[in-house]
Order: sequence, then structure tokens, then C-alpha cells
Amino acid sequence: MLIEIVRGAPSTLLGVPALLAIGARAELWLVLAGTAVALLLAGAVRWLAWSRFTYALTADAVVIESGVLSRNRRTIPYERVADVGIERRLLQRLFGLAKVTLETGGAGADEGLLDSVSSAEAERLRNVLRQRRQTAQKVLSTAPDEGAPAPGPGTPLFAMSVPRVLLWGLFNFSLVWIAVGFGALQYLDGPLDVDSSELWKAAFAESGTVRSLPASALAGAIAAAGAIVLAVGIVAGVIRTTLREHGFTLTGEDGRLRRRRGLFTQSDAIIPLPRVQLAAIDSGPLRRRLGWSRLRAQLLGGDGAKGQQDLAPFARQDEVDRLLDVLRLRRAHPADMVAVARGHVWRALLRGVALPALLIAGATLVTPLALLASPLLLPLVAIALLDRRHHRYRLASGLLQVQRGVIGRATWIVPIARVQTVTLRRSWLQRRLGLASVLVDTAGGARLQGPNVHDLRLADGRALVDQLCRVDHAGHGDVTAPSLGDASGMA
Repeated sequence: MLIEIVRGAPSTLLGVPALLAIGARAELWLVLAGTAVALLLAGAVRWLAWSRFTYALTADAVVIESGVLSRNRRTIPYERVADVGIERRLLQRLFGLAKVTLETGGAGADEGLLDSVSSAEAERLRNVLRQRRQTAQKVLSTAPDEGAPAPGPGTPLFAMSVPRVLLWGLFNFSLVWIAVGFGALQYLDGPLDVDSSELWKAAFAESGTVRSLPASALAGAIAAAGAIVLAVGIVAGVIRTTLREHGFTLTGEDGRLRRRRGLFTQSDAIIPLPRVQLAAIDSGPLRRRLGWSRLRAQLLGGDGAKGQQDLAPFARQDEVDRLLDVLRLRRAHPADMVAVARGHVWRALLRGVALPALLIAGATLVTPLALLASPLLLPLVAIALLDRRHHRYRLASGLLQVQRGVIGRATWIVPIARVQTVTLRRSWLQRRLGLASVLVDTAGGARLQGPNVHDLRLADGRALVDQLCRVDHAGHGDVTAPSLGDASGMA
């Protein structure tokens, strides 16, 4: 706690000028009393944070719990610990302490961080964790290799013809040309001897003339302008997509995928199958209705392609399934997945509807006409009510599958063996509702946008964490858990 107070001293000093300004107008005892109260509150917050931070070494994982208002329970299986780092800075050495960092290769910056443990405890943790990691990895290495099959050299897996690329471009509406146009205005002064400020003044001067037009003419002008913007946006999307995706082909290259695409700038990416951490399938409402979706793979960092890579930007369902077979993955039907708890609806309403409703309510204090915007809340309410229906998950056959989204919908398929860390998070509201979120971290992924399951019943969340961390010799999780049944009983 003392180290945290010293670390926060520079930011505290920034408030001294404001404190002196207040003290010049208030009595000295009030300033001293306010300072004392602020120090006591800061000390209380530090003490609460310290008292609520615990860690433990279980039979198969490191468990770290933290948080005062929002509680986090992070579980790191021993075989996922890539390295154990120890750092001793000046302040820590003065107190005989050290900072232990558990590195897993996941997306979180603080995947496993134990700040200010004793130097002896830091050394003990490093030795114990390295021994247990080696033991866990030896156990897993005795399992039969069930990795992805190796396609033969040059095996065609997926390709996009010119008509398909053009059709895909129709879905990639783009208004980048507007940004280009505004940027071009900054350079009109010199080459074309045009004063861009005078152009804006002339446009504003004509606004009075526009307002004087009949309502029908004004509505027609607005509709025409909207149609032009829409048409140009569609054309821009087709052009951008064609330049990027022309000649898209995906072939097998002895345990690797080779992707070629591009019209003028051609790219040739190699995607090693062992580096694939998960598959993500997404689609918009119109694409989904017409039977199109997009398949991407998340890769472990290293040589070659990194991050999220397109395997099939615009594919039919059977094409996606064939590529998933190559990745040794299989998606479940949404009807076979489990919906999250009903309390998710309340959280969805608060996240999606509360702020716009407050803005409208505040605007009514200025003008009663703001109430006319109330019908705009109805689509937000509908989306919030449907959100639980489409937020589902399934844990079976060594795979975690998570689906989220009402308008834009995404499905993640994650092999349990690729999971780096698992965090059980409970916000203040979730604790009131008896809910919890399970955050799943994989190497190379975006932590907040990954295969996370939000608003499970607490017992189901804990059971899911336990199963994700329980890996048998074949690398499969224990999938028989009655507590992962229908979550519809949550009130």
C-alpha cells in the first residue's frame, strides 16, 4: 500500500495548485480537514484493493482474484504459462519485495501480475510454476496428435470469382470518398488558386436560399442528395473490395494455408495451421438472410501472417464448413447451444437504452419537442430484448463455441487447448443479479472482442471456468456437467 501511495504522489501533486487556490478563500482548518479526509479515503481505497487481492496455486492452475466493485477471478492453467518474470525496482527493493509476471502469450497486458510479493516468495513461485508447467506439458505431449490435417501441395480450398468479388463489394458500403474530398479542400488554395474558406462562406450564404424553397422541392433535393451519397458509397465500396480481394484464392501447402489476393497490390500470405488459435464467423442481417458469411482465423504471432486473417471473406455455409474441417473445427447449430441467463436482458437494456433515454429526458427540460424522439428508443429496446436470444454458448468435444449479436452476429469456435487464460468477472450490477461473465483469452486476439460469455448464472460461470481449465490427456475438456444446462431458470 505504501508503494502505491508513493507511485501516486506525482499525480497527487498536480492537485496542489487547486488546493492552494481553494485555501486562499477558505479557513485553514477547513483546508486541513478536507486534506485529511481525502488522505483517509485514498488510504481506505488502497487498503480495500490490497485486501481483496488474493492468489492461489491449485492442482492445475494459478487463480488470481481482485477487484473491489468489479470482481475478477482469473485462472491460468500451468501448461499455458510461457514464462515467469521477476522485477525488482528501487522502491520494491527498499521494502524487500518483487513483482512477478506470468506470461502466457494472450491478449491481456496483465495476464498474470502479482505485485509486491516478498523476494523469497517470488523465487518460490517461479520455481514451482516452472516445474508444474513442465509436468503439465509432458502430460499433454503424451496425447495422440489430433492437429489439423495437412492438405496436399496446391490443394484448392476456396476461391472468389470476379462476380463474387463484385457482389461482396456491394455489401462494403464506404464513405471514404467524403474524407478524401474534405482532405482535398485543404490543398485547393495553392495549385488551383482557390480559397477554401470562401467556398464555405458561399455555401453558408446559400443556406438561406435553400430554406426558402417549397417543402416538396426541399424534400426532393434531400432525397436526391441522399441517393447520390448512397450510390457513390456503393461504388466506392465495390472499387475498394475489387482492389483488395481480386483473385482471392486459398490453397493447401503441406500443413499450411496459402492465400493470394489483390489487383494492383498483390499479397501472398502463408498461414501455418498450428498457429491458428480460433475461427470466427460473422455476418450482417442481409448477408445472413441471403446465406453469406465471412470466415476468419486468429493466429498466434510469429513469422508470416499475424492477427486475424481472412480465410473466406464471402462464402456460402457449406464452403465455411469445408474450411472448418481443414482446421479440425466443427460448428454447432444455434439450437444446440445454451442461452445465457435471463438477467442478461436487464444489463442489455441498461447498456443500450438507459443513456439515450436519459439524453431525451434531459432535452425535454430545454424543449418539450424532445419527446418526439421517444419512438427512436423502440428499436433499441427491441435489440436489447433479442440480445439474450442470440447470445449462446456450447462446450463439447474439446471446443468452446460462443455466439453474440442481434444485427451483426459473430460466432467463435475455440479449441480448449488454445485457451491461454480464463477470467470470471462480476460487476456491481452482476453481483446484484447473481450473474458473472467468463472472459476467454487466446494468443493474438483482442481481449474485449473475443469469445467471451456474458451474464451466466454464477454457478454456471464457475462450472464453465472449471471445465475450460480441466484438460485431459487428449486435450479435451470434461463436457459432462449438469450445471451447464438450460439457463432459462434465472429470474
